[in-house]
Amino acid sequence: MDTRRGFLAGRIPRTLLGLNNFVVLASSIILTGILSYFIHWHYRGTHIIYNEVIAVITLFFYLFAMVLPAVKSYHGYMLPLNLALSYLWLTSLIFSSQDWSGGRCRYTPYALRTGIRHHCGLKHTVQAFNIIGFSYLFFNTILEALMWASHRRERVRTTDPEKDRPLTTTTATTTAGTANGGANTTTI
Repeated sequence: MDTRRGFLAGRIPRTLLGLNNFVVLASSIILTGILSYFIHWHYRGTHIIYNEVIAVITLFFYLFAMVLPAVKSYHGYMLPLNLALSYLWLTSLIFSSQDWSGGRCRYTPYALRTGIRHHCGLKHTVQAFNIIGFSYLFFNTILEALMWASHRRERVRTTDPEKDRPLTTTTATTTAGTANGGANTTTI
C-alpha cells in the first residue's frame, strides 16, 4: 500500500492547502491596507509600489484559490502561480527589508524631506506580513507540487497499456463458396 498516495489524495493536504490559502489571503489584505495608507499619505517609492502591486495581485488570485481545495477534482494545478508568486513575495520581502530594517525606518528620504519620522511600527508590520506571506506561499508550492506529482503517478498507474490492448484471437464466420456449399469458420 502506497501511503503517500493515500495521504496526498485525502482531506489532510486539502485542509492544509485551504488554511495556507487563507493565511496568504489575510497577509495580502493586511499589506494592501497598510501600503495603500502609505501611498495615500504621499510616501511613494518604487519599492512601495512594487509591494502594493504584488499584494493586490495575490489578493485577486487567492480570492478564487480559497475554494479550490474544496473541489474534489483539484490536484495542485495552481503550482506555477504559487511558484511565481513566492518569488515575487521574496523580492517584496527583500525590498521592504532594504528600506526599513535597522535604523533606516526613521530616516528615509521622504521622512527627511517632510520631517515625518514615524510609522516604524507599520513598516515593520509590512516586513512581518511579507515574511508570513512568503513562508506560506513557499509551503503552498511544496504541497501543491506533491499533490500534482501524486495525481500524475496515480493517473499513469490507472492507464496501464497492458489492459487496453485488444485480444489476439478473433473468431469470424465467412460464407465463401466452398466445394460443399457450406460456411467456413476461420480463426484469425
